[in-house]
Amino acid sequence: MAEKRYYWIQLKEGFFKQKEIKKLRKIAGGDTYTVIYLKMLLAAVKQGNKLFFEGVEDTFPEELALELDEDPENVKVTLSFLERQGLIRVMGEDEFLLLQCEEMVGSESESAARVRRYREKKALQSNTGVTPLLQSGNTDIDKDIEKDTEKEKEKDICPELNSGSKEPPIITLPLNTGAEHLIFQRDIDAFAELYPAVDILQAMRGMKGWLMTNPTKRKTKRGIGRFINSWLAREQDKGGKVVGNNARNMTTEQYAESIRGWNE
Repeated sequence: MAEKRYYWIQLKEGFFKQKEIKKLRKIAGGDTYTVIYLKMLLAAVKQGNKLFFEGVEDTFPEELALELDEDPENVKVTLSFLERQGLIRVMGEDEFLLLQCEEMVGSESESAARVRRYREKKALQSNTGVTPLLQSGNTDIDKDIEKDTEKEKEKDICPELNSGSKEPPIITLPLNTGAEHLIFQRDIDAFAELYPAVDILQAMRGMKGWLMTNPTKRKTKRGIGRFINSWLAREQDKGGKVVGNNARNMTTEQYAESIRGWNE
């Protein structure tokens, strides 16, 4: 079961000093529209900074008003203003992106929240000299907190390892964030079915060598999958040039040179 996660928006110190927000508040009923905008931001943080029209009501403003418990006309005015000011972008008939949301959103896992509250309580007790009433009987709770703390440390050290799998990776590919994209045996097997003419593991070694020697061209977490498929598809189309002894006799640099430009 996925761990519960908490989300929030963080208003910058100058949020209400923005010209767009000042202008919004000067409109008759502007404070109401500003509250609606803040509610929209909160509604979008769990959805990739987007709002979606599901067709529950006849129009998006009506459906959003239902979700936010606001008057439809007020929501309609707010949406119109945000679109004119470039604060919301229509991505499609049923998808709307709040452009300020990404820079304002924060999130925290349930275990991280528990650890944070525990640390805050400890700091408060230390500063005030207060001794917990059940100090000698809280060992189980402390152990649970320590476990949560260790889990959070593991997440910070290597987020890519939180896949839920205990299987060791066969190879890793460096990403542009400094993290590693893990390739497991099940991935190798799946790619082997899709690209039977290719020595998948050797191809992965070639990818790693290329990424290591071209750090400025490393991929994002979202783009690495397309990079891998493009690389393997091109090799498959060439008839599996690197299968067998030929691949094993090539150095990483030679292989990287042979496929230069594949991901461009």
